[in-house]
Amino acid sequence: MRHQVISFANQKGGVGKTTTCINLAGALCEKGTTILLVDMDYQSNLTLGVGIFPDEVKKGMGDVMLFGDVSLREIIHTTNIPGADIAPANLDLSKVDINIADRKERQSILHNKLLEVKDNYDYVFIDCPPAFNLLTINALSASDGVLIPIQCYPYSLSGLNTLLEIIDDIRYAYNFDLEIAGIIPTAYDTNTKIASEVLKELHERYGGKVFDSIIKKSVKVAEGPIHQRPMVQYAKSHPVTMAYRELASEFLKREKAA
Repeated sequence: MRHQVISFANQKGGVGKTTTCINLAGALCEKGTTILLVDMDYQSNLTLGVGIFPDEVKKGMGDVMLFGDVSLREIIHTTNIPGADIAPANLDLSKVDINIADRKERQSILHNKLLEVKDNYDYVFIDCPPAFNLLTINALSASDGVLIPIQCYPYSLSGLNTLLEIIDDIRYAYNFDLEIAGIIPTAYDTNTKIASEVLKELHERYGGKVFDSIIKKSVKVAEGPIHQRPMVQYAKSHPVTMAYRELASEFLKREKAA
């Protein structure tokens, strides 16, 4: 295994970050992989997406980040995905930035808490907030890989350069083991020329970092929050579901090729 703890990151919102996290996890678990999902976004979309309501969570990632005596182990829940557990988000995540800013260990809280549980799973997937804040810094400092979902739109390319600079900053400041695990093209619109041009430029700029698997734009993908489960469960034979299965296979192949 090349990477065990992987952050899904992009400071631009609406790029399919959480959707990719849930559906890749679902496709991997279908193959027998075990995954711990960690929701570091106070919007709680990952938590909701696997069937857990944040207002019903007694303790969540907010408590883990704020209080030294709250362990990750005690907040973990089972999910609607066989083989996947979740450390859910709760409303207290929105308080984390201001409350840990003065702590000496503020960037390594998540890393230290993960040590207790990460070896119980094949992978840990961390869903980052769409912002560069202490939650994102903690996620990247705890990770050895970053997966970057990116929509095939022109503005996404400029945002990607900024994100890669941020990842470099984190690498040199806190976590020299951090690597780009891959760039995943999402929301690919086959009816537009611009999407193919952006995809071509992605491959030209970033070469082998870009996955060959492409997630096409589809209304079916947006139904995930309604079903509260990945597409491999609610749309088993849909073309986009097959694309997520291809992505899972390519991901495992890349991981084993290290």
